[in-house]
Amino acid sequence: MTSSRTLRALSGLRSQASYRKASSDLQLHTFPEQRFAQPMKTLTTLGAAIGAALAHDISFSGGSICDPVPLPFPAEDDMLGKVSLRRRREFAWGRHHAHEVLRKLGFAPVPILSRVDRAPLWPSGVVGSISHSSSDCGAVAGKSNTVLALGLDIEDQEPLGADLLPLVCTSEEIERKEWSSSRFGPKLFFAIKEAVYKSYAPATGEFLDFQDVSVRTNDQSGVFEAEIVNPEKPPSFGSRTINGIYRPFVGGILALAVRFRGA
Repeated sequence: MTSSRTLRALSGLRSQASYRKASSDLQLHTFPEQRFAQPMKTLTTLGAAIGAALAHDISFSGGSICDPVPLPFPAEDDMLGKVSLRRRREFAWGRHHAHEVLRKLGFAPVPILSRVDRAPLWPSGVVGSISHSSSDCGAVAGKSNTVLALGLDIEDQEPLGADLLPLVCTSEEIERKEWSSSRFGPKLFFAIKEAVYKSYAPATGEFLDFQDVSVRTNDQSGVFEAEIVNPEKPPSFGSRTINGIYRPFVGGILALAVRFRGA
C-alpha cells in the first residue's frame, strides 16, 4: 500500500551511487539457503517459513483485513480516535497481530501506542514492525537482546506502474532487472525498500528516499541485500548494508529487513 512516506519519497528522490556486486547466493550467512515452499502459503500460514528462513527467534502473525476486531486496551482506542472504517480496520488488525507476536515471544499483553510518525511503540525489550496492504496485515517482532532492527512491508499483487519504475529503482537496478523472474516484477524492489526504510528510521531518525538504497536479490532463496548508497545518510548500527528476506503469499508479497546483534 502506498504510504505517506512513499508519496514523499516519490516526489523527492536523490542521486544514486554505484553498488558493489554480490555473489549469486548473496553470501548472507545469517540466512540459510532455501527455495520457496510450494504450494504458495497464505499470509496466515507464513510464520513458520519466516522463522525457518531467518534461523532466529522471530515471531510473526498475519492475515486478511476484515471487520474490525475489538481493541483490547482503551488507550489504543483513545489514541485512534474517530477515523474511517477502513483506517479502524487497518489499525485494529495491526494491533491484533502485534499483540499476538508479543504473546508468542512470552510478553504480557500491553497497549501498543504510536509515535508522532505513527510507528508503533513496542514495550521495552522488543523490536518490531507492523505493515498492511489493501487486503492483508501483519506484524513481526523479536527480543532486543538478539535483534537490533526489523522492518516489515506487505504489498498486494497489483503491479508497479511503469511511470514509477525510474522513481523506485536506480538505473543500475533497472539495467540488471533482477526482478524479471518474479511474478511481482519491480514491485518486489518497492516492497524491499519500504522494509529497509522501516528497519532504518527508528534507530537513525533519518528519512530514506528509494534511490538512497540499492538492492540485490536472489530469487532462488528469497534473500536480499540492500546498501545505503547515499553518503549523506548515516549507517545503520555501524553498517551500510541491511539484509533480509522476501516471500510471496496468496495475494501479495512480504519483505522483511532485519539486523541481528553480532551480525
